[in-house]
Amino acid sequence: MEQKTFWNKVVDGLKWFFHSYIWLFVIFFAIDLTTKLLVVNYFSSHTEPIVLIGTAEKPFLQINYSINTAAAFGLGLPSEMANRVLYCVIAFIGLSLIVGFYVWKFKKINSLVKACLMLMAVGALGNMVDRIFYTPVFLHNTYNGVVDWIDFAGIWQFIFNIADSCVVVGTLILLVYLIVDEVKTVKAARAKEVKETGGKVLSKEEQSRLEEKPAEEPAKEESAKEEEKPVSESK
Repeated sequence: MEQKTFWNKVVDGLKWFFHSYIWLFVIFFAIDLTTKLLVVNYFSSHTEPIVLIGTAEKPFLQINYSINTAAAFGLGLPSEMANRVLYCVIAFIGLSLIVGFYVWKFKKINSLVKACLMLMAVGALGNMVDRIFYTPVFLHNTYNGVVDWIDFAGIWQFIFNIADSCVVVGTLILLVYLIVDEVKTVKAARAKEVKETGGKVLSKEEQSRLEEKPAEEPAKEESAKEEEKPVSESK
């Protein structure tokens, strides 16, 4: 009986872990960390990019090692140290807000929102690890920064990494979801209004009267009771 209870707890824990989407964070963070380490080790002894799609003369997608001292896609301040400190602070604040919101609203948010938050957390933590722990010696360079390696040379001038991709994808999906959810809410409110009015288009005055109507009915009932009370006492 005790063994059954133990395994029930294990199963419940696995179900919670699956629905929490923390596993998504673990997977993509591990991929981001591993790919960066492989790229740094490979390009410590090589200089030419690895072309995945296209040719050496006209590459479309290639692995191209780059150290980014700024933010995502090369955005940032001119000073390397200023960028390092500033974006470590921003990443820490962003990660704290994501984790705080995730824990606070865990039971209220759906699976899609949880997945988006985990992707955004990968982006914040993944690049923050680079700025804090990757020294110039480790990076085989003269300065510290974020390891970028995904290069769509055929259509995009910036080099990025898995963490950058997670931030962008997670944010875009979350924005689309919020917009769609807001549209659904507005449509549902309009459908409810049409149902209550029988399809009639109400003016602003009529809408305000309809909204005030439930509040007026209890007042009328109370006044009716007060009028009846003296009659009952006289009897």
